[in-house]
Amino acid sequence: MPGDNRDKRALIFDFDGLILDTETAEVEIWHDLYSQVGLTFDMEAYQGVVGSSGARGFDPAQPLADLESETRSFEQIRKDFRQIAYRRCEELDVMEGVVDLISRAKAKGYLLGLGSSAATLWVKTHLTRLGLFDQFDTIVTSEDVEYAKPAPDIFLRVLENLDVLAINALVLEDSYNGVLAAHRAGIRAIVVPNPITKDQDFSLATAVVPSLVGFDPDEYF
Repeated sequence: MPGDNRDKRALIFDFDGLILDTETAEVEIWHDLYSQVGLTFDMEAYQGVVGSSGARGFDPAQPLADLESETRSFEQIRKDFRQIAYRRCEELDVMEGVVDLISRAKAKGYLLGLGSSAATLWVKTHLTRLGLFDQFDTIVTSEDVEYAKPAPDIFLRVLENLDVLAINALVLEDSYNGVLAAHRAGIRAIVVPNPITKDQDFSLATAVVPSLVGFDPDEYF
């Protein structure tokens, strides 16, 4: 019945960089692709789009596509990159503390949601590989909403699907864009920075923690 979950607590996970450190792997790939053609990867520009999707101010494929010597289209470069990234990320294991936190949170009665700006196939494929797909009560990706992060749409849809109030939810994020999306949705965010996002602005976050190892969501309710 609608309303059954209104007083329940929810833990909402990001995916890339929080459950699986795909962001470090992707940056390494871009660095390799740029160095092969004598270009320097613009890490500062990339920082602005980590954790977001849709219309973006910078796409790493564009400088490569703009080279006079490049015969591939922008779309083909993006496709080639995704294939390399998929193979690289297939070898990654879940980040420290994630599996234990999911287990403990479920045992305490938390509802678990996942909100990601990535594509549905990307998220579900990796979650299935890691044995985590069935652990979440709802999974929302960029394909389920009109606007991805830093817009609040993804997190608002998670709340709607779980039928949980924003005040009873806590978002786990790794990037500025993710924290901004949570803030706009009225949900508190806990940040677990990774090597790519560690220098970003997290002033809107409720707390910044070094990892999810031993993390206790009860401390924030």
